Amino acid sequence: MSEKEEQKKDSKLYSRFTWVVVVGPLLFFFGLTMWVADFLEDFGPWREVVPVIILFAVAFFIAGVFLRSKFGRLML
Repeated sequence: MSEKEEQKKDSKLYSRFTWVVVVGPLLFFFGLTMWVADFLEDFGPWREVVPVIILFAVAFFIAGVFLRSKFGRLML
């Protein structure tokens, strides 16, 4: 196997690993946020806060995926 093919294989493994390491916690945070938003929906005074919470969760998820796609190799 040539050196170039070996580097390409290592790069693909590294890329998959960084996607799991970065996007996994983001998905966990997003799910947790949805759970909290659903919980707060049952309480009258907090009902207005739910759209803001969901907007923040979506914004952080998009920002995290964007930063991983641009700077993924630098993060780990």
